[in-house]
Amino acid sequence: MIQKRTALTRFFKYVLQLKCVKRAGWVSKVRINNSESVADHTYSMCAISMVLSDMIGLDTEKVMKMVILHDLTESIIGDYMPGEVTKKRKRLQEKKAMKSILNCLPLNVRSDYEKIWQEYLLNKTGVARFVHRTDKLEMLLQAKQYTEQGYSPRLLGQFFKSANKSLNIDTKHDLWMQS
Repeated sequence: MIQKRTALTRFFKYVLQLKCVKRAGWVSKVRINNSESVADHTYSMCAISMVLSDMIGLDTEKVMKMVILHDLTESIIGDYMPGEVTKKRKRLQEKKAMKSILNCLPLNVRSDYEKIWQEYLLNKTGVARFVHRTDKLEMLLQAKQYTEQGYSPRLLGQFFKSANKSLNIDTKHDLWMQS
């Protein structure tokens, strides 16, 4: 029993560590000193996903689990910006980190979470595609919030462009920038 408690404590420490991992793009590309953490991002994604998933009738419990798991490896490897490391290297690091993290959990829970995380990585199911799109939506909304806080729309433009492209938003009629 003590060993199980120690392992669970390690898992919870990984979760708590996400509060200390700043979102690298905001810091590096926009120079936001007090940027959101990965935990902030994940919480926002959870709230957004919960509402939208319920509205469109997805398996909200699975969606929420996937959102919580999607960036959990960053508690070990940090938040890489696109192009900072190769996709292959990042994927290998993520798999190793996720194995370490999930090994702290009982086998039945670990197995379920591994399947959900693999589904997210493969991005072939409706739930996985929804979570990936919600990730971009949260980034878009956060960029809008930083604009409203006075950060450079020019520097934030790359985030709007990336999100708009992923979400198939017509940039000529981008309501996110106008509202």
